[in-house]
Amino acid sequence: MKFNKKSTMFGIFIFGAMILVTSGFADAALGSGYQNLKKSLKTTTAKLVDDVDNFSVGITATLKVDGKIYSEETTNTKFDIKNQAEETRTIQLQKGNHVEYYSYSDKKQYINKNFEDGSYNVEERQKSRKNTRIIQNPFEEEEVKDVERIVDAFIGSLENVIQVEQSGKKKMYLGDIGDSEIPPLINAISSFAFKYSILDDYTIKTLNIPSPKSNVTLKEASGKAVENKDGIIESGIFSVSMSAKDDKGAEHVYTLELSMDIKGINSTVVVAPNLDGKKVTYSKEGCPFDEKYIGKYSNNIVEVKNNSFVKVGERIVEITSVKEGNVKGKYYEVYNKGYEPDAVRSFEFSSNHNESEFYTILNYTDNNGKKKKGTMDSTNLQNLYVAFDIIIDEENGGYSHTNDEENFNNEFVRVFE
Repeated sequence: MKFNKKSTMFGIFIFGAMILVTSGFADAALGSGYQNLKKSLKTTTAKLVDDVDNFSVGITATLKVDGKIYSEETTNTKFDIKNQAEETRTIQLQKGNHVEYYSYSDKKQYINKNFEDGSYNVEERQKSRKNTRIIQNPFEEEEVKDVERIVDAFIGSLENVIQVEQSGKKKMYLGDIGDSEIPPLINAISSFAFKYSILDDYTIKTLNIPSPKSNVTLKEASGKAVENKDGIIESGIFSVSMSAKDDKGAEHVYTLELSMDIKGINSTVVVAPNLDGKKVTYSKEGCPFDEKYIGKYSNNIVEVKNNSFVKVGERIVEITSVKEGNVKGKYYEVYNKGYEPDAVRSFEFSSNHNESEFYTILNYTDNNGKKKKGTMDSTNLQNLYVAFDIIIDEENGGYSHTNDEENFNNEFVRVFE
């Protein structure tokens, strides 16, 4: 499964906690519980990503402070690997209020529901994304491989006390370890991960819970995971507690409880919601523009004369049409008399919605007859950020400028006439 930065930190923490928990007990007959669980995690992920047609995952995460529930989130996600479709329903409890989320995606579209008015947003997929897999194996990512090597190095002597139970064709991993059994270094790293992956500033402020400031210590970790006859972890329950003092010196216990189950393997059905009679807003992925952006945008061309700023002209971007996520327009410069350069730039541009997964790419021919590319984005509600003469490098998640022109202002302000 593909991780973003925050979920990767969360996953790393859970991965470490599970290993820590299962390293707390031993059964010599079944070998290392740590190695068994690690193998089972990899087997589960590989089979769900590559071998099955569909399945469902249910996850409930609960955050408690001093035994009181401050946040609870239950997510049920259906995956159709064969048809690359996914449906997610989430119920979130925060400050006594329930908030619902719903989303559906397949190769052609992404749909989400606005629960305030019952409307739906439908975003047409970029062609370039239609071959993107809905889940990927995290154990094939370099970042997770590095974490595995680090955890391997730190487990050390804990591998000598491992417990695994066999029940019929299933294996059960059990663990319950207290702070006195956790090596100081592992405790320090786990506490650090708990504090910064679970109790970040946003969570502290949103939930209005006491911020852990000092004496941060992992107190207890426990859990149970069940592996079925096919080597897939079908369920798990985990709990991790950390103690810390707030800025007033009061001690609190923060507990994260997590339960998950994997079910419906090769029997899960994922279908798009029926939008007949519903209020629906349609858009194109990767294009923030629609008809309201048609118009003129400008910024000043400025020089320094006698230690003063002098306006010598204007740069103009005009969007003349927006259809099906494709933008057409023109760029030109207007100079005041006496400040005209040898060549005044003027060209038309257009974009192809399916050209880029992330950007509105402008294609144009410059004054010298060379084909060039630029990008355009919206800023501050009604304005534009425009860059010309650039090289797109989406493999590394960005683009680079090759324009050496100094003082080119990329910010264009909407002109209301």
